[in-house]
Amino acid sequence: MDLQEAYDKLIETHPVTVDGDVPDKAARRKVSPEHQQSLYNRWLKVKMRLRMQHVLSHFCRRLPKEERVSAWINKQGWRTNIPSAGRIVSEWKPSASVDGVMDSKRIQRLTRNQNWKGLLTKNIDGKGKGVVATRTFQAGEVVCDYHGQIATAQAGKNIHQSTSAEETGYMFFYTNSRQQNMCIDAHSPSCECHPGKETFGRLINHSHKKFNLKPRYYSAEIDGQEKDVILFFATKNIDVNEELLFDYGVQKKSFRGESFAQPLVGKCLSFQGQDKDI
Repeated sequence: MDLQEAYDKLIETHPVTVDGDVPDKAARRKVSPEHQQSLYNRWLKVKMRLRMQHVLSHFCRRLPKEERVSAWINKQGWRTNIPSAGRIVSEWKPSASVDGVMDSKRIQRLTRNQNWKGLLTKNIDGKGKGVVATRTFQAGEVVCDYHGQIATAQAGKNIHQSTSAEETGYMFFYTNSRQQNMCIDAHSPSCECHPGKETFGRLINHSHKKFNLKPRYYSAEIDGQEKDVILFFATKNIDVNEELLFDYGVQKKSFRGESFAQPLVGKCLSFQGQDKDI
């Protein structure tokens, strides 16, 4: 097993949290004797990132003074893996509006490389594959995107109708900024631009009543090219091990209707196999 597989297995039983304890050596060796030290370093690195985000979210409205940040960090009772107040201040940015989120270089990079963090694919009872959180997400935070090949809506429907039930397409239909009916085709487990990598968005299951994500469409310039992007935002605080869910916006019996997933997306329609409402 490679390091990524070992890490994914480790966080199934030892998820990274702001206040959690690092898995001990025995637990790491049980997962992978070869990678136990790398697992230790990676787990702590992710925890540091979580703590950085935790502190930054507390001071989201205005730039704080370093002394104030330091005092707040001291109150958390952290004894190790403590973020620097100076680094917090240097990395502070005002909370961006939802409309401007695609201006973020970090979000642009993640839509390119598909290295979204804090997510894990696992089997969900009664559903097959699904996606769960391995860290906490705050309401309004970008969780991941719906990634695949861009096609016209008609091409997407043709693919959906001609694909076998076992391979049935994971298709996200939407109207772009030019009022054209389009589709993100994610029916293949891995896409042409990321061979061998199974992306998260296509595996997020449906719930009409218990969704914790909402999609939003963006037309953004990335690397000098205009691209359509569908981002998933957390609609509430999401806990570790909580399954990610969004409302597909279609009638589950037919998967053929259109709907408006307001307020975050324009007209959209997603076909995702035979997942059922929960």
